[in-house]
Amino acid sequence: MKINILFFSLISFLYANDKLGVSVEKIATDFERPILVTFQPDNNQMYVLEQKGKIKIINSNSVETFLDISNNVSSGPVPDERGLLGMAFDNKFSSNGIFYISYIDSNNFSVVSRFTYDHKVKMVNYESEERIIYFKQPFNNHNGGHLDFSPIDNYLYVAFGDGGSAGDPKNNAQNLSNFMGKILRLDVSNSKGYDIPLDNPFYNKVGAKKEIWAYGLRNPWRFSFDKENGDLFIGDVGQYLWEEINKISFNQSGINFGWKIMEGNNCYDAESCDQEGLTKPIFDYPSDASYAFSLMGIKQKEVYGCSVTGGYLYRGNEISDLKNLYLFSDFCTGKIWALNQKNLKVIDITEELFFDSKNMISSFGQDINGELYIVEFSGTIYKIIPSNE
Repeated sequence: MKINILFFSLISFLYANDKLGVSVEKIATDFERPILVTFQPDNNQMYVLEQKGKIKIINSNSVETFLDISNNVSSGPVPDERGLLGMAFDNKFSSNGIFYISYIDSNNFSVVSRFTYDHKVKMVNYESEERIIYFKQPFNNHNGGHLDFSPIDNYLYVAFGDGGSAGDPKNNAQNLSNFMGKILRLDVSNSKGYDIPLDNPFYNKVGAKKEIWAYGLRNPWRFSFDKENGDLFIGDVGQYLWEEINKISFNQSGINFGWKIMEGNNCYDAESCDQEGLTKPIFDYPSDASYAFSLMGIKQKEVYGCSVTGGYLYRGNEISDLKNLYLFSDFCTGKIWALNQKNLKVIDITEELFFDSKNMISSFGQDINGELYIVEFSGTIYKIIPSNE
């Protein structure tokens, strides 16, 4: 009983109800299963990814389709963890038209592809698709699929989950001979394929995939870089008990985040819980909500969540209260929190943003000015703005 009292007292302290002076502005709606919003690096043009295989551009008075690969994407009538999962623009997109996407194809393969947009005719050249990563997924869940360029080294980072099922039955996340449960680091500066940076941590390790930058992840659902220093933040979805936020400083590599030895800050397999060499999350919270209730739109009380949605460290200028805070959410409850890295205090800002409405937050987005956006899975994109109060 004393342990339970201490636990809940700690949770109450961490999840403070401070006000941060934030609100939301609706940007666009009527998307079908949106799972990411991203921005063109030269002009801040907004793009929305739909899980079923379309990328759309939000203009001032209209929404138009930029890319449609829905015929090649695995995505059924009932939402699962497959489909179109990620997008990243080459920093020279305005001149070379190159961008990258991540998806699960109709054969259940994870695909990372390079495409070229023709600026003259203002269309994507579908025949330009080059698959630079292509491997079979053993199950239908834990695909990860996020990708982004580091603002410091300009390499492409790609995240994959542990391959699925439950409890990582093949121990993929701890196995350096595959891509599952890993974050990869690739040099895509050449016109074809990719090179492997010589300073990748396992470049000279026999039997290991040289592309691996970090490992020991279960299902990283959204990672992001600090725009100022390149630190990497990862939201890693837990098994049954804990959701977690992980961090890699830019000068770190070869980090083992511990799955399936650990789940959050706790042992997952108590019989073999050797924690030597593991990097624990900077924050975790209870996985105590129902995923099924979330999909049915049933609001759940007195729970924290069951599927973390990683976000961004705020580096914008419009909201002074959010400076240096990391925003993240939970898909099952729609709760949105702001994490202070210095004292690990978490402020619940859900009601400030959405009052009493129930939302399924599938992703966040960050524009080129560091301002943040929220992607609501039922179809709406919001921008986080200062409150008028």
